[in-house]
Amino acid sequence: MSSETNPNSRRYAVQKVIAWLSSLHRKGWSNAFLDLNNELMPVDGLRHIPELNPELVRVIEQNLTEWLLADGMINAKGRKRSINEYILSPEGPTLSAEQRDWLQQLGQRPLRLYEVAEVIPGQQITLFDAVDVAQQHVVVMERSGSRSVTVGDLLGCRILRADDHFEMSGSAYLFNDFIGDRVLTELEEYTDEWLDCLEYKKEFGEIIIEHWLEQTVLPRKMPEMIDSYSGEPIKMIFDLYRVNDEAKMRETLAAQTDVEASEEGWTRVMTCTDDVIRPLVQINWSEKANQIELFSNTQRYADENQLWLQELMGEALTFMSRKTPSMDEFLKDSNNAHRLSATKNPSPESSSSIDPATLAILMEQTIHRTYAKWADEKIAILDNKTPRQMIKTPKGLERVKKLLRSYETGERQQAKRQGRVEISYEFLWQSLGIMR
Repeated sequence: MSSETNPNSRRYAVQKVIAWLSSLHRKGWSNAFLDLNNELMPVDGLRHIPELNPELVRVIEQNLTEWLLADGMINAKGRKRSINEYILSPEGPTLSAEQRDWLQQLGQRPLRLYEVAEVIPGQQITLFDAVDVAQQHVVVMERSGSRSVTVGDLLGCRILRADDHFEMSGSAYLFNDFIGDRVLTELEEYTDEWLDCLEYKKEFGEIIIEHWLEQTVLPRKMPEMIDSYSGEPIKMIFDLYRVNDEAKMRETLAAQTDVEASEEGWTRVMTCTDDVIRPLVQINWSEKANQIELFSNTQRYADENQLWLQELMGEALTFMSRKTPSMDEFLKDSNNAHRLSATKNPSPESSSSIDPATLAILMEQTIHRTYAKWADEKIAILDNKTPRQMIKTPKGLERVKKLLRSYETGERQQAKRQGRVEISYEFLWQSLGIMR
């Protein structure tokens, strides 16, 4: 009998123990699960659970259940005791030697944060400990999980030995870039301070789970927008001018050594202390005749650019108004979104019209706004069905995955052309609760 069908194999160890606990200690097991939810779930997290895809809810329950079996406590037979020690004691369920070994490892092997170093889809993943970099890499045999990770991903998991190789225990905590960087920093700080603490292993794992739950159940928060060079908050500031003497304006701008002309208008650039040339202000023709618009991305830049232009042009231009739309208002205008994505090809002497770091942030917000309701919108290429409807069948699920991968490929190519970081579409996979 193969391990796939043998009820005494390690494959069935967890479900056998859960059945035993649910039968003989139903109240204690239920309370242990509720207590863990209250302890680890982020504030306001529970109210978002009904909004999640049922499959994603199942993954949350699976991960929390494994945590209980490895490190949780239960009230049983009049006292509080370690669940792992209890199920492995003579009082516990009948287990095969293989199952007992698997569950014992589950209680002994810590939940750690790893970086994906190499992937062979459908076969294995090579992992490095992201916190203890002195540890040797581990090759993990993993069929399904190896299709959902890429090199550089941060992944929380337990690694157990199975015969002559290593496997993941069953639960996995894959982090996006924003949460991943934060949890890694927190784990490094915790390790430096509490390495000798008896509760180190458990606390370390709880940090991973808490951040993963935050990422999974709470709406994604965008980072504060900061200009990469000045360190000042980014604002979308537009100054509108009436052109009184177009010939003088063109002649004057052409004479400025720090101004570059393009089809859309002009860009004033600055050579920074790191020897990188960055845009300081964009000067574009307005939709209305005889008007130009200055676009600056911080308050200081806008004020300095206004003084610079007025002193330069004199009566050739007349200041009309200043607008500072919110980011939501800014991104609602399709012309602005186009302006952000249609950057020129940089020459050796100049940079693109918007700083790549700024462009990446703005593009990410544009993408999230565009696809906010994607999971429940009818899509022509999906036979005018919604992605959520399509994933109900195996064939439909594969079509949705193929569509998502095409989005990611397009974004990867566009990001490369624009010289910015790639924007993750992981939030779309998560909105449907599907794995790669």
